[in-house]
Amino acid sequence: MNWHVLLFGDESVSFLFEIALRSMIMFLLIFLGLRVAGKRGVKQLSIFELLIIISLGSAAGDPMLYREVGLINALVAFTVVFLVYWLITKLVENSDKMEDILEGELMYIIRNGIISKETLNHKVLAGDEFFAALRHQNLAHLGQVKAGILETNGEVSLLLFDNEDVKPGLPVWPDLLYKKHNKIPKDGIYACSKCGSTQLMVKEEMAKCKYCNKSDLWVEAIS
Repeated sequence: MNWHVLLFGDESVSFLFEIALRSMIMFLLIFLGLRVAGKRGVKQLSIFELLIIISLGSAAGDPMLYREVGLINALVAFTVVFLVYWLITKLVENSDKMEDILEGELMYIIRNGIISKETLNHKVLAGDEFFAALRHQNLAHLGQVKAGILETNGEVSLLLFDNEDVKPGLPVWPDLLYKKHNKIPKDGIYACSKCGSTQLMVKEEMAKCKYCNKSDLWVEAIS
C-alpha cells in the first residue's frame, strides 16, 4: 500500500501549504461577498439565498484543493453568482409575485388554539418539529396560542392569549401529549391529537374529530 498516495494523492507534501493559502483566499472571498450582500447569519437566509451559498461553496471548493483550477476561474464564477443574485433581488423588490416564488409565503399554522386546516392539508411542518417549536417558547398547550405563523425563513412566530383568555388545549409536552385515548376514560374536555380541536366528552365515548376528520384519538386537554 502506497501511504503517500493514500494521504496526499498525487501531489507533494509541500502542496498542503498551497491548499492552506488557496482556502484562506476563497474563505475571504465568500465572506466579503456575503457582507456585500448584507447577510449576517443563517437564520436570515431564504431558500433562494441558501442556493446562492451552495453555489458559492461549489465554486470555491475545487480551487481550494486542485492545482489545475485557477483562482481567477473561481472569481469569475463568484462574479456571475452575485450578479444573478443582484438581478433577482431587483426583480423581487419590484414584483410581489416574484417575491412569493423565490422567498415563499408565510402560513398560519395555529388559529385560536387549533392547528389550521391549511397546515393539516399541506403538512408544511412535521408534528414533532411543530411541538418542539412551542416547547422552545415555554408553552404548555395550544390553548395559550391565539395565532401562530410559519415565517418564510422557517421560524415560528406566536401571538399568545392574555392569561384570562387562555382556554383548554392540546398539551405539547410528551408526558401528556402521548397519553392518547380512543375510548374516553372519564368525563372532561379532550383535544384531538391531530389538530388540537377541543370538545366536552363523556366516559366511554368514541368519536372522530369533527374539525379535521383525520383522527379518533384524544388527549385530555389542560389549561
